[in-house]
Amino acid sequence: MADIILIVDDNLDNVELLRKRFRAAGFETIEGYDGEQAVALTREHLPSIILLDIMMPKLDGFEVCQVLKEQEKTRHIPIIMLTAKREVPDKVKGFGLGADDYVTKPFNFPELLARVQALLKTRSFHERQIEHERQKALDQMVDGVAHEVRNPVAAIGGFARRISDELPDDDRKKKYAQVILKETERLERMVQDIFKFKMVPNGERTAEDFHDLLDDMLRFMKPKLEQAGIQVVRRYAPNLPHVTVHRKNMVTAFGQLVTNAIEAMEGGGTMTVITLLRDSGELEVTITDTGRGIAEKDLDSVFDPFFTTKMVGAGMGLPLVRRIVEDHHGTVGISSRLGEGTTVRVVLPVT
Repeated sequence: MADIILIVDDNLDNVELLRKRFRAAGFETIEGYDGEQAVALTREHLPSIILLDIMMPKLDGFEVCQVLKEQEKTRHIPIIMLTAKREVPDKVKGFGLGADDYVTKPFNFPELLARVQALLKTRSFHERQIEHERQKALDQMVDGVAHEVRNPVAAIGGFARRISDELPDDDRKKKYAQVILKETERLERMVQDIFKFKMVPNGERTAEDFHDLLDDMLRFMKPKLEQAGIQVVRRYAPNLPHVTVHRKNMVTAFGQLVTNAIEAMEGGGTMTVITLLRDSGELEVTITDTGRGIAEKDLDSVFDPFFTTKMVGAGMGLPLVRRIVEDHHGTVGISSRLGEGTTVRVVLPVT
């Protein structure tokens, strides 16, 4: 997936020149022409990096930088200040507000490109380090939760079942025992989900016909899809090359996405599965449902373990999907609107 550069300058010629040069270098670009647009576009698109002119109408570059660096969602986006000013105090002010680099006009494009690439590389390294530490801490927590909860839950469930079996049907205590059993079963499912997340199997990866893999998964899910009144639409790209994957893990990941779609369409609906080969040579698979959708405030959290918007489940489904996809050096993203449906997009390298 190409990195996105937000270019903000009130000089249209500068913007157009940078847009053409960076797109020729393989980047995607978004363009803005004043400070207010810079803030709005950053919040909407969360670009990989921002090229920010200082002298602009409405909000100057310093003010934009300050606003973005004060907000949690945007503070980690690298900012390169572009300016004709060479004075040291201006540079010091920019760095003090959180700018990551400073380039004076007229600039040399190969140098600017190198600075952009260096900042993106540094950001990518830090993100991988953070994710590694986060995953390590999560694994330790999962081990502790699973082992500490499993045995007590089994004991509670066993005794509640014996009590329920020994009490007559008209005894109020029998209902209490059945409630305990129901909640115990929910906890047992949570522990199973945790172990499923933790124990993603390793094994040989083979070159697979991905359409055959998806069709196998959909055949397995067919009874649940039919029972839920869901129509499946396939839009497969022709002549798709084989993709090297761990087949069982990949079937598990896409089966989880279909399960989520079924749960989101309680009254039936349509699920669309689309494949395409990107110009970059990557496979893109999207699964779109017409279900209840996800609130915008929850979208940033759906891949976090134990986060769930459902009444049941441990919230390990999407984290499991992300773990499997990222283990294949791919990416997974989600977009949704309440009342309209959800789209999950998985991008995988072909080899």
